[in-house]
Amino acid sequence: MPRITSYRHGVPSWIDVSSPDIAGSAAFYCGLFGWEVSPDQGEQFGGYRIFSKDGAPVAGIGPVSGGPPAWTTYMNVTDADATAARIAPAGGTLAVPPMDLPDGNGRISFGVDPAGGFFGLFQAGPNHFGAALVNEVGTLVWNELNVRDPQSVLPFYESVFGWTTAPMTGDGPSDYHLISVDGRVVAGVMTMGEGFPEHVPTHWLPYLVVADAQASADRCEALGGGVVMPPFPTGMGPMAVLRDPDGAVFAIGALEQIDDPNSWPS
Repeated sequence: MPRITSYRHGVPSWIDVSSPDIAGSAAFYCGLFGWEVSPDQGEQFGGYRIFSKDGAPVAGIGPVSGGPPAWTTYMNVTDADATAARIAPAGGTLAVPPMDLPDGNGRISFGVDPAGGFFGLFQAGPNHFGAALVNEVGTLVWNELNVRDPQSVLPFYESVFGWTTAPMTGDGPSDYHLISVDGRVVAGVMTMGEGFPEHVPTHWLPYLVVADAQASADRCEALGGGVVMPPFPTGMGPMAVLRDPDGAVFAIGALEQIDDPNSWPS
């Protein structure tokens, strides 16, 4: 079981979804992935709640604030203030300056890359360091930046997080880039081609593991969500892109092979 205890600097470590109806969205995701959700902690946490699987935190949910319902990917950083300070000089925008989370749950900040992609920074605290369970059914397995021109953002991310990026080789698509930290692949960059509608903005897309992609897509629709892209075959197994009842988009994969989970944590 791929339990995680820490993450390297620059590795995606947490995801959460914003919703105008937290109780309704929580019911949707618990029904789809078999998650449990923490009780409402009151005003101190602003309605934010934690999804868990087998007692381990796997994702979060909070109220919509300044944008449409969406999933956010957070990169683990050793120093949120120092990393946030690199965003503007690298050509991005600091959307939310670093701030402490309550009860020792870490320090976060938010930025926007030069192509408009929104992302989070997460400095672990004594009581929360990110997803404690990954790479198995019902958990996060991959984070992918979808952008029309990768070269417009790759130098930015390399500067901010110290990433190494390179085109995928072998049987993979030639316009797909892999992101590495300390020589290990941790995320990807998809070139949005003609198949993406013009209105779709640059965005980070989380992938979650399911046992059966078609059954999960059907379950998503039954729960009030929708199918953006029906299950399609890949070298890793069938994948699909779905949306929740409020429009937040995420991906699923019935993956037949998963990279060593030790490529994720430090």
